Formats: sequence, structure tokens, C-alpha cells
Amino acid sequence: MKVIALNAQKLNQMPKQAPIVLALGFFDGVHQGHQQVIQTAKRLADERHLPLAVMTFNRHASRLFQPDSPFRYLNTIDQKTAHMAENEVNLLYIADFDQRLAGLTPTEFVDQYLLKLNAQAVVAGFDYTFGRGGSHGMADLDRLSDGRFDVVTVKQLTERREKVSSTRIRHLIGHGEIKAANALLGYAYELTGQLTAAHHLLIITPDSPLQQLPAAGRYFCIVRDDHLQEPAVVTVEENQQITVMLSGIKPQDNAPISVKVTWLQQLSVDTAELVLPSRRVAEG
Repeated sequence: MKVIALNAQKLNQMPKQAPIVLALGFFDGVHQGHQQVIQTAKRLADERHLPLAVMTFNRHASRLFQPDSPFRYLNTIDQKTAHMAENEVNLLYIADFDQRLAGLTPTEFVDQYLLKLNAQAVVAGFDYTFGRGGSHGMADLDRLSDGRFDVVTVKQLTERREKVSSTRIRHLIGHGEIKAANALLGYAYELTGQLTAAHHLLIITPDSPLQQLPAAGRYFCIVRDDHLQEPAVVTVEENQQITVMLSGIKPQDNAPISVKVTWLQQLSVDTAELVLPSRRVAEG
């Protein structure tokens, strides 16, 4: 998969692009609803023998206009990129969502982005909005396309009659309901961080302070470094400090270790004795 960072300057310097089928969205979490959009675009791309492209954005609107907002991401850019590769995306455009892009009229967005990227078909969810203030939706995109590209709207995906959405998943994680969140994501929630030892504790500092953390409590997780993976009890404190009980993965000489934490479920009782021995990650 090719990853391309987009901004106004790069778009102006781009030569004519090969035709693509383009899926649009912020795709925070790349949850099952997002996967439905991407797979709809993939089927269309396969039918037309065109590359599948996705255009997403490097920041959420709330982070641009309300930098002190409590908004938290489900994925880092690296995690989102990995999920796109898993969904067999050929081209990933990551647009810089800055004041200029946010201020584009709907017509300018279509002309400067969708047409410049040579989209032959544009696929997005039923609730996708664009243009200054998110004022326009999919019916407007169909009208503005003016026959220059096809527009496909993917219907709402629901679970127990509720919309599968990033907002709902953030709420579940923020309340410790990891199993329910994982069911909507379609995979186990993850964060990456640095493992250090301090005051006889093993502490994980997330790589991104803007990623959603589970509610304070104890969780059953899988912790991995480059060599080992082991089931572990991970504790999120009220102050959001993350501590972990590990037997195999240990920092050496006070040097931080990069780890990945996969969250499986919240624990209601002390189950540390149930944690299995660590095992070496298969190479290759």
C-alpha cells in the first residue's frame, strides 16, 4: 500500500493522476461500519479494474477548532494505516485537515481534491459531510459530481438497533466496556507505549496522549514487545497512569521498551494468578 500525505501545495504540484475508486471518511477506529464502506469501494474497484484509494484526514475537526477539547482518538495515524493495509487498500491519502481545507466550499473540495485525484467513483457512509462547517452531505455530493464521477452511499450499520460509530465505541472504552467495544471494532482495541520500571512498578506510557484510554480499572490484556508476548493484568489508575504485571517482558538498565497492549476485557476480581506464562513471538 502506498501512503501519500496531501496538502494544498502538493495537490497543486501533482501531475495528472491515474483513475481510482475513492472511499472518503475520517475512519477513526476503522470499525465494522468503516470496513463496510471500504469493502463496498473495493468491490467497485475490482469490478472496474481500478486501484482502491482511501482519503482520510490527519486530525479531527474538534482538534483543529477546539484544541482543548476532551476528544480522544481510537487510532493513531500508524494504527489507522495498518488497518487500511489489512483491508487491501492500494492508495492511502492522508489529507492535512487545516484551516484552509476546513474552509473550502463544497464545490472547491470536489474540484481541488476529488477531481484532482481523478476519482471515477466516490464511496462514503450515509453520514459523511464535507464543505465549510460540514454543511453538505452525500445527496449534495451526488449533485455536485455532475456526472464526472459516480457517488455510492453506504447505508448505516447497526448493532442492537444502535448505529455502529466511533463515538459509541469511544463511550464504551471510556466506561471500561472493552468486550462490547471490540465487537463493534471487529478486532481487539490496541495502544502502543513505552514500558518503564519505576518504584517497583512497571508503567506503560502511551505513545499518543490523545488516544482513548479505558476507564479506571483492571483489564485482561496481551502485551507484546519485539520478542515476547504475554497475557497480563493491566491497571488504569484514576489519574490515568497505566501499570502492568509482567513476568517475561522487563526493561533492562532502565531503558524503555516499546510495547503493544491489546485490550480484551475488564476484570471484576483479582485474576492475576490466571495469567499464563509469556511466550516468544514467532519470527518472520
